Amino acid sequence: MEFGGAKTAASPRPTKTRNLSAAPDMTDAGQTRRLKRAKVVVLGGDNCGKTALCVRFITKRFIGEYDHKKEMTYRCRKVLDKEAIDLEILDTVNKDSGPPANTLESAIKWGDGFLIMYSVTDRSSFQSVSSLKRLIDSIKQTPGEFEELKDATHMVPSLSGWCRCHFCEVSVAEDRASVDAAVTRLVQQLRLEFHKQLLVLEKRSRVLHMKEVLRSKLTRSKTMQW
Repeated sequence: MEFGGAKTAASPRPTKTRNLSAAPDMTDAGQTRRLKRAKVVVLGGDNCGKTALCVRFITKRFIGEYDHKKEMTYRCRKVLDKEAIDLEILDTVNKDSGPPANTLESAIKWGDGFLIMYSVTDRSSFQSVSSLKRLIDSIKQTPGEFEELKDATHMVPSLSGWCRCHFCEVSVAEDRASVDAAVTRLVQQLRLEFHKQLLVLEKRSRVLHMKEVLRSKLTRSKTMQW
């Protein structure tokens, strides 16, 4: 089960990986009801700040120049809302007119939650938000957990209402707190969905148990009658 509304499981993507977390390994013993790990996919047009956001969130540093030709998966352990969680953050890449459809679909199938970014200085990146959201809905077949991120300080019409997702305005270069808040909010939604599905599974388990008890009693009753 995929926690941001995702229902299809997928094997790990064979992407280049970088671990930017220096946190020691920790165990989750006795915390089986907590979401221990989540996979986040960062989507958006070229040069809208996807890589800068990933690095800013993980390392707290801002770096202005990146290699935009390589897809990268970052792994880190973060404490959000006083709970530790292992995150895999996939920084997608566009090549020319965009990534191959099968690559983008594979990334969406892999992910639990999604950050869709656009820049107010690039209208084409804003226009790509709705198509990306439609693609996610089509692949996941259900509205998932999303954050729509605007990397700037100017007012631009938001698609958040139509897309049924949260909207956050961030400045990756100037405001690290806004970046942390956006990712934390997404993780909160993933945790909420995780607990909802736990309740569904527990209810289903209780129903099956009751059916088994009733079946056992009926079988015993018939045996005694004979």
